[in-house]
Amino acid sequence: MSDIPNAERVLTAVGGLALFALNEVRMFHALPRMPDPGNGQTHAATIQMMDAAAPVYLSLVDLTVRWGLAGLVVALSIWALAETFEKHPQPAK
Repeated sequence: MSDIPNAERVLTAVGGLALFALNEVRMFHALPRMPDPGNGQTHAATIQMMDAAAPVYLSLVDLTVRWGLAGLVVALSIWALAETFEKHPQPAK
């Protein structure tokens, strides 16, 4: 880790992206392909996994989690970039 100083910020951003990807896989496999108004799954989205694209219908909770995780990934990435390019004084040798 001495080659990459403060790698925790990059690992945190990658972890947020992995969490987003796991949620996408969950939605791809678990959500209905037809609208289900009885369960509130009426918001259409198209999710693509590998070469398979499928329309899924999300509830308001699924939609909020999806956009919340996307926002988290963006925020973590901006934080990692800002910390990387921030000027830190070099310690005296």
